[in-house]
Amino acid sequence: MYPLEQKYSRYNLSIADLIDNGIVFEVICVFSEFGNIFNINNESSTMIKIGLLLCDDVDRDAQAEFGSYRNMFQNGLDPSHSLIDLVPIRCFDGELLPEKPSHFSGYVISGSKHGVYDNLLWITNLLQFIRDCWISKTRMIGVCFGHQAIAHALGGHAEKSTLGWGFGIQATTVRNRQAWMKDYEELENDDYNLVVIHQDQVVKLPPMFKTIADNHFCPNSMIIADTTMLGIQGHPEFSADYCRFRAEYRHANNLINDDVYKAAIQSLKEYSLHSKIILKWMKEFLLLPSVH
Repeated sequence: MYPLEQKYSRYNLSIADLIDNGIVFEVICVFSEFGNIFNINNESSTMIKIGLLLCDDVDRDAQAEFGSYRNMFQNGLDPSHSLIDLVPIRCFDGELLPEKPSHFSGYVISGSKHGVYDNLLWITNLLQFIRDCWISKTRMIGVCFGHQAIAHALGGHAEKSTLGWGFGIQATTVRNRQAWMKDYEELENDDYNLVVIHQDQVVKLPPMFKTIADNHFCPNSMIIADTTMLGIQGHPEFSADYCRFRAEYRHANNLINDDVYKAAIQSLKEYSLHSKIILKWMKEFLLLPSVH
C-alpha cells in the first residue's frame, strides 16, 4: 500500500480513487512521487546518454578558467541536461571503451594532440571501436582528431598537411545542406566560422562518405555517411578565448612560429564564431531517429 492509500485507507480510497474524487493537492503529490506509475514522460525519461570519447583534455591548471572538454561539449550541446547526458571515457588515459557500441545511444570523439597514425594502443582500440560502431549503425560524431579518426578507421586517410597549421578562426562553406542543419538562415552566404587548431587533415574519404562543407585550406572540413557518422574538422566546443590561450601557449613553447601565431590572433580580432549553430547541428544529429 502506498503512503497516500494508507492516509485515506479509512475511506477505502485507492490512488485511482483519489484522482477520481478530485483531491487535487494529493494528486499533485501522486504525480511528483509516483510519476512512473502513471508513465509520465518527464525529462529524465527522454534523456539519451552519449559516450564522450576523450582523446585529450584541457590542462588541469587551465580547467578552472576554461573547464574540461566534457564541460565544453556538455554546455555547448545541452547545458540543461534535459536531452543529452555526456558520459566521459578517457581513452587517451587508457580507460576501456564499452564492450559493445550499444552501451550508449551514440558517441562524440574529441580532438587530440596526437595523430590518428600514431602507434599507440588506445588509438588502435579507438579505430576498431569506430569500425564496430559503423557495422552496428551506431551514431557517431568526430571533432578534429575524432573527425580524422572516423575517416582513417573506415578506409579513408588522414595525414599531416603540406599546408601546415590551421590555427585561429576559419570560414567554411556548406556545399550540401542537411535537414538537421537548424538555424541555417543565420549563416551568411552558406559560410560558418569555427576555431581550428590542426596540422593533420583528411585527404581521402572512405567510400561511403561525402563532403558537405569545405574551404581552401581543408577540402574535407565536414563529412557525413548517411545519418550514422559525422566528421567536423573545426572545434565548435572551443571559444575564442580558449583558442587564444592555446595559441599563446604553443607560441611561448616554440610549437608554432611567429607567422602562425600572428595570423591566429588576427583572425580572433576579425571574425565572430558560429559555434552555437554548429553545436545545434551536432545536437540535432545525435537526436535523429535510430538508424538500427
